[in-house]
Amino acid sequence: MPVPPRTAARPAPPPGLCGGCAHQRLVPNTRGSVFSLCERSREDPAYPRYPSLPVLSCAGYEPRPERSPGGGGDALGL
Repeated sequence: MPVPPRTAARPAPPPGLCGGCAHQRLVPNTRGSVFSLCERSREDPAYPRYPSLPVLSCAGYEPRPERSPGGGGDALGL
């Protein structure tokens, strides 16, 4: 049986709440895939390490802090 040619990688599913959560960390692998790691899972086993996306509700969701337009400096954006 012939092997079909490789196609372009499938687009990543939308992350849902994880995309804007302060506890998300993106973890790439050597094959080019990127996984969404929930940092809350390190201290609380109720949170899955790699949740199924999209996450539509999560009791541990905290919005990621906004970065200042200047892109650096202290908390006052100086």
